Amino acid sequence: MKIQIALCLLSFALLPACSSTNTSQTTADHQSLEQRLMAKYATTEPASPAEEPAPPAEGPEDVPADVPNSPDHNPALMPSPLLRYWAASRTP
Repeated sequence: MKIQIALCLLSFALLPACSSTNTSQTTADHQSLEQRLMAKYATTEPASPAEEPAPPAEGPEDVPADVPNSPDHNPALMPSPLLRYWAASRTP
């Protein structure tokens, strides 16, 4: 009996939320995501030609050629102990 009363009260609470048909916009007035993005970015002006573009990311040509390739001469090439432990524990 208590369950029936609880369900009845719950249905009365949810009925107004489901039955309201007054909306500020109809579905015909809604813009699609593509239309909204086009309107948003169409108003922004492109960068002026006087602005310098961002520099490219570092690549292999940015590494100096005179740096030694062995870990004995260049300790920066040696992986950290944590990285070595992690790699050793992941091998089969």
